[in-house]
Amino acid sequence: MAGPSEVADTIGAADRLVVVSPHFDDAVLAVGALIAARVQSGQPVEVLTVFTGARDDARHSGRREAFADYVVRRAEDDRALKVLGAQTQRLGLFERIFREPPPIGPLGSFHTPVDIAACPEVAAVRGTLEETLASDAIVLAPLGIGRQIDHVLVAVAALGLAPAPGLLFYEDFAALSERCRRSHPVSRLRPFEFRDSPGWAGPGPCCRMAAMSLLVGGPDPAAALGLQIHPAHWTMTALPTSPPHEEIQLRALAEYRTHLTTLGGARRLRALIHRSHTRRGGDLIWQYHP
Repeated sequence: MAGPSEVADTIGAADRLVVVSPHFDDAVLAVGALIAARVQSGQPVEVLTVFTGARDDARHSGRREAFADYVVRRAEDDRALKVLGAQTQRLGLFERIFREPPPIGPLGSFHTPVDIAACPEVAAVRGTLEETLASDAIVLAPLGIGRQIDHVLVAVAALGLAPAPGLLFYEDFAALSERCRRSHPVSRLRPFEFRDSPGWAGPGPCCRMAAMSLLVGGPDPAAALGLQIHPAHWTMTALPTSPPHEEIQLRALAEYRTHLTTLGGARRLRALIHRSHTRRGGDLIWQYHP
């Protein structure tokens, strides 16, 4: 495990930090406390949300209703990022529910196809990340833990650029399930004891995430790219979080009212995040060293 001061210094030395969020709430769920800390240190932080477009035609009305009104979700995101003090950038791609062909069955919106690395959305995300890295920003991208297709897609785009200078990775919210962590080729390199799993503070949400990861199947991001993961090339750092920054994260998450119930409600979410920070030592950041 790398020392927290080394990674913190790398992040702090950059002109800005760009945190890549597959959907509206993903970055805040995973590393909201880190974002709050960097903002309060005076560093500009930008949350780049990838899937922010919605189809407004009648053909997609059923799918739109299933994932809530995007006008509402964008407004929630605006309020949440204002709480954190982060800037907003939205890529405008369509999440899986709105992409063609229509997903089939209840798991169709989550399943990752074996050829995902060739899809045009991966190229679009990769191009944006290349431009961002060229601007001397630090980019913090998700590892794609949990096997949800949109998270895997973003992770494939980012992993395809490794070991680009300035590219770091964070563990998705699904990593609060230790079973999800151990099913990912990178995060399983540094397993935690099951007795320390944040999931004990909220068995329902974490069991659902673990079950969904198992049921949807499909390749993990490294397999999709044909990458071999070698332990010697990856280091994990736990960046400690302070109670005030955790509280800011939770206040920001309270703005995502549309999805709070699916995560067990505000009280359960608070317990999960607090246990994660205390049992795992903070927000977990990964770096690739060739």
